Amino acid sequence: MTHSGSRGSPHHENIVARSVTPQRAMRLPGMRMVDRGLAASAMTLILAACTSTSPTGPARTPAPPPGTLVAPSAAEASTVTPSARPTRTTTPTPRADGWRPVPDQTTVQGIQFLHVIWTGRRFVATGLEFDAGGVFLDSSDGITWHLQAGAYPEAGPGHLAVGSRGLVAVSLGAYRASWFSTDGLAWTTRADPFPLPSIGSDTVEVTDVVATGDGWLAVGREDPPCQLDCGLAPVRAIVWTSSDGLHWTRVPDQPSLRHGAMTGVARMSSGFVAVGSVTGRAAAWTSTNGSTWTAVPDEATFQPLPGTGTGPEFWAEMTGVAVGHGVVVGVGGDGARGGGGGSARAWWSADGRSWTEATGDRFAGGQIFGVTATPEGFLATGPSGEQSCLGGIWASTDGRAWQCVASDPAFADFGPYAATASSSVEVAVGLKALANPPPAGLPGAVWWRPLP
Repeated sequence: MTHSGSRGSPHHENIVARSVTPQRAMRLPGMRMVDRGLAASAMTLILAACTSTSPTGPARTPAPPPGTLVAPSAAEASTVTPSARPTRTTTPTPRADGWRPVPDQTTVQGIQFLHVIWTGRRFVATGLEFDAGGVFLDSSDGITWHLQAGAYPEAGPGHLAVGSRGLVAVSLGAYRASWFSTDGLAWTTRADPFPLPSIGSDTVEVTDVVATGDGWLAVGREDPPCQLDCGLAPVRAIVWTSSDGLHWTRVPDQPSLRHGAMTGVARMSSGFVAVGSVTGRAAAWTSTNGSTWTAVPDEATFQPLPGTGTGPEFWAEMTGVAVGHGVVVGVGGDGARGGGGGSARAWWSADGRSWTEATGDRFAGGQIFGVTATPEGFLATGPSGEQSCLGGIWASTDGRAWQCVASDPAFADFGPYAATASSSVEVAVGLKALANPPPAGLPGAVWWRPLP
């Protein structure tokens, strides 16, 4: 699988298969590493017919009644205090076994999963239903999935966040909307809730959301009009805050946000850390209150890797960030205009202000969209293919060294967009390569493995 997309920059065309024709693909905020050629080739792979035996999953916990407030897990809340010495687990090398696909089920086969979180009670995911729009799904065990009522054709939910008050989802693409739920089962929607600066013909995307102590914080980016090789010259990063997840206030413009694009945000005990890019280089910001942001000084580690190249045609970007186990972890990648070269990458930091390059197994030729903290460490995900990490799942116990844990041939048709974990199971969600001729619905996919 090669990088041969038409954009070849961190603002790559990101592919979401809403039909079998790549031309109808959508771009996802916070998932800017997918190029058109990579995703199109994945979508045209011919799937071999296979049968599977239904696995025995972890014991289910009874679901609380609708309206019950959820409590975030430690991994999802991401409020631990980073330390100078990331805590190592008793198993320094991540486990590479135990993954298995969920049993065949209509709700998985017909949905392309986009994001997933663990609420402390259940798994909640967002996705796209074939020719219907955005949807929510839930699962008590990560194995059997339920499609919730309601569809959102123009403003489908993308990224999710969970806090002590409930859950919030923000829309993907150019249609801006937000959703709030106390339990992950019943949702209230508000269209166009994000105040914008004067943007003219520019585009604005909301790219990520995180819970705060008393509400929510969302980040995004403003970009000038563009048809080719976009994303290297964003106008500004944008930050919004909300007390209820439905009504948002834009944080005032400030010099630290100019020419930046925020694509991920996480909460630390000392405040917040956001990641993204500034004029073609990876970037990070910190804030103690969510309103005033300090840009991390440009460092050599934020540049494209030496083997990628130098000059304005090369770029690097962080696409996701997570906090846990005493460390801040950023993930992303680099590449060149037109899709040449490229590598998945990861960084770690003790405080969000000083960053060090992490080592990675099979990073070359791969791509990473996001990262999440788990009881065992961290999981990072992104469709990558056989020239990199086949199933696109990497694991790390400390955020400083990463191992591909999805190299089994069974992963050959799997492209993960996100992962999460409860106290007993890890889950990775995404899509399968499309068969030829295509199936009647979207080729959704979920893999899971029990935690020891």
